[in-house]
Amino acid sequence: MKKSAKIGLAAFAGSAAGSALLIRELYRYSFTREGSPFIDTLLKLKGEPSGHDDAYYEYRNSLKEAALARPQIRMTMPSERGQQLAGFYYPSESGDGRHIAFVVHGYHSDHAETVGMFLDMYLRNGFDVFAPDNTAHGESEGRAIGFDVFESQDALQWIEYLKARKGSDVRIILHGLSLGGATVMKMSDQVGPEVRFIVEDSGYTEAQSLLKRSPCHELLREIHRQLSGCDVRESDVRPHLERAFVPILFVQGTEDKLVPAENGPYLFDFYQGPKDCLFVPGARHIEAIYVDPEGYEKKIKEMIEKYMK
Repeated sequence: MKKSAKIGLAAFAGSAAGSALLIRELYRYSFTREGSPFIDTLLKLKGEPSGHDDAYYEYRNSLKEAALARPQIRMTMPSERGQQLAGFYYPSESGDGRHIAFVVHGYHSDHAETVGMFLDMYLRNGFDVFAPDNTAHGESEGRAIGFDVFESQDALQWIEYLKARKGSDVRIILHGLSLGGATVMKMSDQVGPEVRFIVEDSGYTEAQSLLKRSPCHELLREIHRQLSGCDVRESDVRPHLERAFVPILFVQGTEDKLVPAENGPYLFDFYQGPKDCLFVPGARHIEAIYVDPEGYEKKIKEMIEKYMK
């Protein structure tokens, strides 16, 4: 950021009105659906990197468009908070309708942006695919992001929804990325035998440490708790992993800067249940499938062979 811009921002933030506006925009940026164009502009002036190169975005966006064009069934249900949630079901031509890959997207994303990267892999292996829009994302209602607190509650409801429609003998793979990765880990001690294994890709241990990068993070956390009923301190996945015994595949890129790369090995060592790992050299945040698609699918097939049969 240019020196004059820094001085102007400091003077603005030093005023009472400026401080209130800055706190409001920081809250919107971190905790809400709409985000903050104001903070986005400041980060661009500061030269903050996006974390991915153009080739990755082209890859992801082309697969998103392909997912949107696929035959799919739109499903809806109310959350426990009274918001209408949307989910999208992609039937496999070669499957038996009893095997479902349940893919959970991440922060400020949506179902198609994430599921597009995995749709062909699961469909050609005979799995139907279900991908919800998390609360405050995509076509689901809500303004406040739950940082795995709301999202795990909703995903557990979706599992019951699928069982009611597909039969209690369904076999499910839970597959989450980033915030979705934390979501499926948080569910690990609450799922039934229908969930045969979990794929945790680039999930955080707890959201509070990531939010500490923001000024006034404790004030913002308390504002969020009062406005939404969600306390980010409850996002820690470790108490759930301590009580779980479902098989988990831990995935992360070695160049992940958003969720630090050492987080994947840390969670892998922490978890005492059945487990495996895939740590992809050179991959950044949620880029493992992009950098090493063959290795990723090979590991998924190994998990299917071991835990689905």
